[in-house]
Amino acid sequence: MGQLLSREALIERIKAGETKDINFREADLLKADLPRANLAQLSLARTHLVLANLRGANLTGADLDRAWLIGANLEAADLRGARLRDANLEAASLQRANLEAVDFSRANLRGADFSGADLRSADFSRADLRGAIFEGADLSGAIFRDSDLSEARLTSANLTKADLSRSDLTGTVFTESTQVEGTDFYSTEGLLPAEAHKLAERGALNSGEHPSPTVATESEVSSGR
Repeated sequence: MGQLLSREALIERIKAGETKDINFREADLLKADLPRANLAQLSLARTHLVLANLRGANLTGADLDRAWLIGANLEAADLRGARLRDANLEAASLQRANLEAVDFSRANLRGADFSGADLRSADFSRADLRGAIFEGADLSGAIFRDSDLSEARLTSANLTKADLSRSDLTGTVFTESTQVEGTDFYSTEGLLPAEAHKLAERGALNSGEHPSPTVATESEVSSGR
């Protein structure tokens, strides 16, 4: 299980780099000031890091599933390969962070700021990204299947070969500088026809396309299917 320590003792051990055999699960680190802390490969599932300062921290490979990071400062942090499934990062700042191959599936990322972040191959499947900011972010190869990107800002973002299929793009901001070559827009919602046409002209795939309606056979109708 690892040692159970008080909040103050946990913070001191983290700052000293002494994290071996410590149980961080569901730990209370509210507003903890931990810039450049080394938390690589640690299990931080369900940890409370609301409003914590983790600027420049090393969180590579960390398990942050269901962690609370509302309003946290993760600017320039390194989270390559970390797991944040079902985590709450509403209004968190992740500007210029290295988030390559991070699993954000089903996470609450409303209003989070990813400006200038490296998000190559990140997984945002079924995530809530309403109002999120991705200005200048590298999202090449990222997965957004079934996510809610309504009102998100993708100004100057690189979405090359990203998968946005079945995502909600109502009010999402794309600009001429947003790279969409090979980006899959199959069955997305909220794109106006004119927007879909512009994206297709710049190399987007399946923009404006939706699955054909299923037509029930006579036997299925009679059987009540």
